[in-house]
Amino acid sequence: AVGTTTDAARIHNIDQRSPILEFGHPALPRTLRLEQHGANRPGFVQGTSSVAWPCAPLLARHLCEHPELVRGLSVVELGAGLGLVGAVAAALGSRSALLTDCEGALPLLHRNREQLEEIGVSVEVARVDWGSEADHAALLASRDEGFDVVLGSDIVVGGFDMEKLFASCLALLSRAPGSVILMAYEFREEWESIGNFIHWAEEAGLECSHQLLCGDGEDEEDCEDFLYTLRWRGTSGA
Repeated sequence: AVGTTTDAARIHNIDQRSPILEFGHPALPRTLRLEQHGANRPGFVQGTSSVAWPCAPLLARHLCEHPELVRGLSVVELGAGLGLVGAVAAALGSRSALLTDCEGALPLLHRNREQLEEIGVSVEVARVDWGSEADHAALLASRDEGFDVVLGSDIVVGGFDMEKLFASCLALLSRAPGSVILMAYEFREEWESIGNFIHWAEEAGLECSHQLLCGDGEDEEDCEDFLYTLRWRGTSGA
């Protein structure tokens, strides 16, 4: 469950005015508390996403319901914002969890990393500007290969540079069978962004499946949130 302060402050069922986002689930040893900065709060950095958006808690809940997707695996979250999804992966027992975003978003991620450490959840933080070969190389320098799981939520959006986002996904994803991109997407009156993303993925040798990510009590006919799962062609996963 996602903790909020007032129903009136909710945007897309998320309270973006609350200075703290709480996320709890029976699969987690304890509730996660992450700092967030709405546009009207001190600490907000223009051009960054320092609040939670709808797909993040939905993807986090999906991981809690299917912990085998991340347990014992290396995980990287792109465009992490608060770092909720990557933090949940870490709390579920991922081998490692790296939260990444642009330079301006890193101070908030570092503060949330410190908060998580206080409750025994270990994550790392690093800069990844989408499409930056230098940032990719810096992350991969200490690894024999890429990450088992690439996570993203609310980042496939019209107006964002989807080609650069996909370049980062592809650069950081391990070539090992079973490696997976989990991308949570909210339909916002256009399909071109996710359509292009899937097209590029298929050209690169990935195959895609998708499913609804419905909120509590939400009718499937009203659901506009989706989970796209991309794996190397010819492999299968849990």
